[in-house]
Amino acid sequence: MKRITHERWASPALMCLMALALSACGGGGGGGGGDSSVPVTPTTPTPPPTPPATPTTPPPPTTPTTPTTPTTPTTPTTPTTPTTPTTLTTPALAVHSPYIPKPTAYDSEWRLAESAAQTAMGVAASRFQPVPANAHGWEQRADVLGAGIYRVELRKGHFYRFSSSNDWSFNLTVYDEAGYQLYAGVNEPDRIGSLGHLAFPLLALRDGAVFVKVETSGNTGAALVDLRVEHSAATLGTDAPTSIQLAAFGSGSDVPKAEAAFYGGEGGNRIVGKPQAVNLIYAGNGDDVIELKTASDKLSLVDGGLARDTLVLGFPSQQAKLTRVNAFGPFRFVVTPMPGQHDAHLLSGSPDGARLVLRSIERIQFSDKSVEMRDMPGY
Repeated sequence: MKRITHERWASPALMCLMALALSACGGGGGGGGGDSSVPVTPTTPTPPPTPPATPTTPPPPTTPTTPTTPTTPTTPTTPTTPTTPTTLTTPALAVHSPYIPKPTAYDSEWRLAESAAQTAMGVAASRFQPVPANAHGWEQRADVLGAGIYRVELRKGHFYRFSSSNDWSFNLTVYDEAGYQLYAGVNEPDRIGSLGHLAFPLLALRDGAVFVKVETSGNTGAALVDLRVEHSAATLGTDAPTSIQLAAFGSGSDVPKAEAAFYGGEGGNRIVGKPQAVNLIYAGNGDDVIELKTASDKLSLVDGGLARDTLVLGFPSQQAKLTRVNAFGPFRFVVTPMPGQHDAHLLSGSPDGARLVLRSIERIQFSDKSVEMRDMPGY
């Protein structure tokens, strides 16, 4: 009997253990258990292990940035002074010539180069010294030595002569301020002097300059080449009407044959030239009368200027001949200018062989009659 009783008391405990077992295994509610059973908290399932992360490729190392040098505060810009334009070298040659108003192809061909003119040596005013009384009436003279190109300043209305006494003086060449050739030694039909001593007289028509070249054949004796410049201001007239005898200039027995010149002003003038000499006359702006009764084979230049001017000659009109020429320049009496290219007329026909280069003459009084110059053959 005791045995059975023991088993009967053991049965609830067994039942309880079974209930707990079933509960742990997730079984349904079995019988036999009451409120005295302790609830079991369900165990949270362990999540499956997380796969290892794919290793991230590390970015390439960044090149360290060079630290920026702190900017120096900008000094306010000083306003730029406007650049002075480069001063060009002043041309040595003038653009226009007072002697050659219509340059020809020959004038251009024989023109002095600008580069040569830039090398010209000035003849200083201090070189001009007073001279004794002479047939031309020269008041001053300058002498220089050495081959080369010289620049001589001129004054309007003054009279000049350029000469050389060396053995190669036929290489004496005179250019005006524009570089055009006025005289070229032995090539000149109006040359004064002979080989070995040539001279060129010039009446300055305005303030300006001339270039004078003296040279030798080769360099032999270059240091001995001489240039003489003679000058007179007595030839400049006034604006008052004037009656003048060119023979009054100068002194001595050679006066009749010495070159003469005169530059008139605004008034009407009566000018009497030298019959046996070279005459260079610019009558001025009035109604002028120029008397030139030649007695030699010299070549003279007569420019009446403005207004109405009359030229008085000593030979008859039947022998007179006019030819269109240029008053200055190379080959001016050899090559006939193109139509409209001339600036003067050459009057010939005098029994003594004299020739006159005429500009701005309106009327010519011959020994037999007076004629309008524009009505003469060859005008």
